[in-house]
Amino acid sequence: MNVYLIARKIVQVVALVLVMAVLLYVIFRLIPGNPAELFLIADRGHASAAELQSIRAQLGLVGGKWSYQGFVKYLQDVLTFNFGYDYYRQATVWQLIDQALPYTLLLIGTATVFSYVVGLPLGITSIWFRGKKAESGIVSGGLVLNSIPYFILAIVLYLYFVAYFRLAPVRSVFPLGALTHPSFANFALVAAALALPLATLAVIGAAGNLLTMRAAMVSVLGQDFIMTARAKGVTEGSIMFHHAARNAMIPVSTQMALNFATVASGAVITEIIYSIPGVGQLVYNSILTLDYPLAEGALFLLALIVIGAYSLVDFIHAWLDPRIQI
Repeated sequence: MNVYLIARKIVQVVALVLVMAVLLYVIFRLIPGNPAELFLIADRGHASAAELQSIRAQLGLVGGKWSYQGFVKYLQDVLTFNFGYDYYRQATVWQLIDQALPYTLLLIGTATVFSYVVGLPLGITSIWFRGKKAESGIVSGGLVLNSIPYFILAIVLYLYFVAYFRLAPVRSVFPLGALTHPSFANFALVAAALALPLATLAVIGAAGNLLTMRAAMVSVLGQDFIMTARAKGVTEGSIMFHHAARNAMIPVSTQMALNFATVASGAVITEIIYSIPGVGQLVYNSILTLDYPLAEGALFLLALIVIGAYSLVDFIHAWLDPRIQI
């Protein structure tokens, strides 16, 4: 990995961050409505001209949504992580993100780990039972689960394990909406509240990893060095786990960033359904109220996490296989 390739990758990441920042600016200003008027009317029931002017100035809306001065100020603030002040919640955007981010990172991180811990061994196992009914069962189950959207599985689990118990004489063991502040002191409460959203993300993620690992294993097992190993008398177990699985991890590692981005997007929907006070819930509430600073700050941070994951996987892939240029 030479310095030129690393520098080129850094330039690509910076350019991608700039494009993403501009897209956020454009997308939110295409939404009809004036955030300053919405805030003042929701807060006081009326809005004077002086108050509107003051809020517009602080939101960077002087001269209208599309003013050049507002765009320059937005870029300066976003690229320096100065996301501003949230008027609805009377706190800085960073304070709100700081409260919500631990839940989102815990949910995404744990779901990603579980999806690989479960999915990759199942992918290898399906090859071990190749041509048998066990393989058909594993692959068929993976295909079905991988085709289910996150929000569908989240709603099904919610209806069965939460909504049903509201009508039953016994209480659900999964407390919906129990997490109200970023405190992890009560481990049992956090684990119970995150169990269903974690299962939603981990099950579908594991199904995708199963199919990816199986496809990579099939490709590797057909290569010449596997035939050579068999000709030398290497045991099938050693070929499967030490030769094939190790080489299959190269294409699987490329898929990691895409899986992480998919899980992150699924986490946003899942947080809304299960009332988890994470970044996804913040984004949802801020969009409903045209809360520009909070929406832009939260989405910008989520996008940075995904871009960072993609870049990290590129470097890992290049390290695993020196023939690949990042």
